[in-house]
Parts: sequence; C-alpha cells; structure tokens
Amino acid sequence: MSDRASGTPGHVHLASRVALVLGVLATVAGPLAPVAGAAGGVTVTTPFPAIVAEPGATASFDLDVSVDSSRKVDLTAEGLPSGWTARFRGGGLTIDGAYVTPGDTPEITLDIEIPDGTPAGSTDIRVIASGGGGRDTLALTLRVADAAAGDVTLTSDFPELRGAADTSFTFNVTLHNDTAAEATYTMAATGPPGWTVEAKPSGQAQATTLTVGPGSTGTLTVTADAPPDAAAETYPISLSVSGGGKDASLDMAVTITGSYTLSLSTPDQVLSTTANAGTTKDFQLLLTNTGSAPVTGVTVSSSAPTGWTVEFDPADVAAVAPGTPVTVTARITPTGDAIAGDYEMTLTATGAEANDDVQVRVRVETPQLWWIVGVALILAVFAGLYWVFRTYGRR
Repeated sequence: MSDRASGTPGHVHLASRVALVLGVLATVAGPLAPVAGAAGGVTVTTPFPAIVAEPGATASFDLDVSVDSSRKVDLTAEGLPSGWTARFRGGGLTIDGAYVTPGDTPEITLDIEIPDGTPAGSTDIRVIASGGGGRDTLALTLRVADAAAGDVTLTSDFPELRGAADTSFTFNVTLHNDTAAEATYTMAATGPPGWTVEAKPSGQAQATTLTVGPGSTGTLTVTADAPPDAAAETYPISLSVSGGGKDASLDMAVTITGSYTLSLSTPDQVLSTTANAGTTKDFQLLLTNTGSAPVTGVTVSSSAPTGWTVEFDPADVAAVAPGTPVTVTARITPTGDAIAGDYEMTLTATGAEANDDVQVRVRVETPQLWWIVGVALILAVFAGLYWVFRTYGRR
C-alpha cells in the first residue's frame, strides 16, 4: 500500500483536530455573539415594558439609554394607533433625542396620551434609539382598561350636621388618591341660595389647591353658614374636586333646627326707673324671641349695687316662643342708707339657646315721708316764730 494510501489515517486525525478547535472557538465565541436589535453599541431598556392605563390618561415609560461610546441618540416611537400622541421628555423638556456618554444614563420618559373613548385592549409600541451607527429597538405593550389607574374618592366623618341657623357648620373631608400618580386638586363647594359655603385644604386658610401623592390621602375642610332667617329644614351641601384627569364629588347636608334670638327690654323700651332708699320698686321687663324656634330654660339675673336686692317674678321661664313675649317683674330694693343719685345695674336673660342683657339706670330719691317731716318742721318753725313775734312783739 502506498504512503498516500497509508496517509489516510493522518488526514482523519487532522480533520478531528480542526473540528475540535472549531468547537472550542464556538464555545468561547457563543457568549460574545451580539444581541439582536442592539447593534452598534446603543441599548434602550425600561424596567416596566408592559403597563395598564385607562382611556383619557397619560401612560409613562421610564427609558434607560446606554452607549459604548459618546454619541447623540435619536428617539422615535412607532406603532401608535390613530389619535394617540407620544412625547419623549428629558430635563423638563420635550425632546427628540439625547447626547449620551458611557456610564451616564440620562433620565428620559416616554409619555403616551390615550384619547377618551379608546376601547379596551392591548397595543404594541416600538421605541427606536439610533445614533453613531448603532440602533436598538424596545418593544412596549400598553393595555387600555377602564379604571386601570385607580380612582379618586371623597369621604366625610359626619356627612350630615344639625344645629341652629346661627351655627357655623364644619365638615371634615378626606380625599383618597388611589391612582398611581401624584395630582393637584382644585375644589369647589356649593349650598342653597343665601348660604356661605367654602372649601379649603385643612389648616391652609389661604390655599386653593391640594396636592396628594399616589395611594395617599389629603384632608379638606368645608364650612357652611346659613342666613339668619333660614327656616327649620334640611339643606344640601355639595363638594367637588378635580385633578389628575379625575373628578370626585360628595353630597352632604345641614339640618337647621331653627333660629334663636332672645331680646330683653321693657314694654315701653325705657331702661330707667326711680326708687326710694329701702323701698321696693317694681320694674317691668319684656322677653322677646324674634327667631323661628323657642328659647328654652330662660332665667333672669342681675348685677346690682352692693347691698341691693333684686327679685324676679317669675324667676324661671320654661320657654319663650317666637312672637310671644313674656313679661317678667323685677322687684328692686335699694339699701336703706342709699344716697340720692343715679345707679347702674345689669339685667341678664339667659336661655339654653340664646341670651341677652341690658343696662338699667335707677335714680334713688329721698322717701316722701322725709319730705313731709321736713315740711312739717319748717312750718312748725315759722309758726313758732309767728307766735313769738305776736306775743312779745308789742311789749
């Protein structure tokens, strides 16, 4: 057999060695193979490539763009349905691209505005990053679903309050932001004609808006003041808020039990009288209710000069009904040694729902008996002098 023929086994061994070397190279080179769609050293990724949003909302994707050498990277979005709008944002601006350096990833956000009325379903969108000969494609999925972004609701600790017409009613309301984004809410409160109704963030008298973080709550204060002549019935109070593409409303109510007005005066509106020292003087008072509901448990008291006594008849009045005045007699007794002159005292009517007070001037005069005695003494003196002159004058 020839050497060429006998060399066949040598060729076989050479082929085996070549195959072995190629296998090793394939094993080593395998991990170094380029990733599909990330050619030329440009890569675009996002931590959440599939999100859910609702019609009329704006869906946002946070993008990470990286490069192996500094370059300008252009950004485009493809696959958007008709009527949808996509915007790339960075540094507070709307952008079409960014200058990227290795190891320094800029903060870029893709906002996609979904029109109102968009039917539920999923949409595939592509983000293309290209620059310096490199190109990468990022596949995104956006699923539209009703109420996918959460909702905004309002609750009150006491949605119905009750009291008199002169009461200032306060509702404490909690705003629940169950959406995934922070939002600033404007608020408006309304009531019946003639009412004064306001809504403010709690503890912020000058603020007109309330900012609430995602999944958080904020508090509002609604105040309602009825007109003085409000009739006894139930009145509706409404609160509405709007922000972050969401609206919410809350219905509340105020029940007016009536208005209470108690007035203390005299039948002739004269707040003065005269009295003698040590002598009781009756002084008529008039209790009047000009409100719409009875004032109950009324008592009349006095703040009189030291040593004086003031008693009232009746001492207690069970109720003063609207339009039905009640007469009370004040029995005023100055001290026996009171000096003639003017004295001031305060009379107060106090009821469970209202009260009033008046200042009364009392002029203390000398008792008539002393006038009589004085006149008698003067007459006696003149009579005595007359008798003296008449008897001894001619001698």
